[in-house]
Amino acid sequence: MAQRTQISRFGFVALLAVGLIAIPLTMNQLLQAQFNDERRRTDLANLALSGGSTVEFKSFDSKTLGAPERYSVFLPPSFSKDPSRQYPVIYFLHGLNNDETSWTVDRYGNIQNALDQMIVSGRLPELIMVHPRGDSSFYGNYIDGSKRYEDLIAQELISHMEMHYRAAKGRENRAIAGTSMGGYGALKIAMKYPDRYAAVVAQSPILFPGSNPLELSEEAKSSRFYSFFINMLRPVFGDPVRQDLWDANNPLVLAKNRKLDGLRIYFDYGTADRYIQMTHLDEGNKALDRILTEARIAHTFKIRQGEPHGWALVAAHLDETLLFLSGTFKK
Repeated sequence: MAQRTQISRFGFVALLAVGLIAIPLTMNQLLQAQFNDERRRTDLANLALSGGSTVEFKSFDSKTLGAPERYSVFLPPSFSKDPSRQYPVIYFLHGLNNDETSWTVDRYGNIQNALDQMIVSGRLPELIMVHPRGDSSFYGNYIDGSKRYEDLIAQELISHMEMHYRAAKGRENRAIAGTSMGGYGALKIAMKYPDRYAAVVAQSPILFPGSNPLELSEEAKSSRFYSFFINMLRPVFGDPVRQDLWDANNPLVLAKNRKLDGLRIYFDYGTADRYIQMTHLDEGNKALDRILTEARIAHTFKIRQGEPHGWALVAAHLDETLLFLSGTFKK
């Protein structure tokens, strides 16, 4: 009788990666096989939360992308009851292989519930939080002009929120945050447009310590995900990476060249971050801390001993970061 061998989903991906199963997959397809639907919500019905808040899953026709832009939006308890009231907004940017729904899934702790309870308890003012879909863009404008994700976040989405969700105007009513790729995007956009945001929080931000991502160590480049990472950067920064474009969008450079007084800055990473070996983001974060310190720019930087990458870090410190982001919001 023939013996059946069972291979787990992750074991199957591992065999694919080392070539023991001969199925022609691109690196992107390989990662999609590993990063499954547990990272995204498939049911896009509105969420009614116990404290009276809601989460909606929407889209609008985006001029900056030339296509519909999907987003999810958290609305506080009074939003539907007081049609004259305006609200401050937190713009939150997701990471690679996530989308605008990821923050609401079981795998990442259903962050919307914690946000709802913080508002109900009075620890947090009523606010809106919007999660736009950023794909794998690093929240940048493509070289060929086909997609402009930076313009989407810093201009078009703000206008959309003010027009359709009674978002309060003025930088004191806006904050931006993100994790992983989104942490990089949040820092980059806040530093390029400090007149539009009062605060920024970046958790596990992908910050490369060298002058560009091609200057990583040979050990880092040997990672099977390195080529995937570089492929994600090419539409924005060129092939090979153009130094002028990288510098214009690198938080380590922007921190030296921009007047950031008045922008509340917070960033952290965990020492058990799975991307440290590949990107040296620990060195990149420490470098940003040194640059800001030397420039005497007030900021908060934390190294989380033994803590992981991404949403787990976000969920573990949500009280602290939301209070930081809302520091200029009126109660």
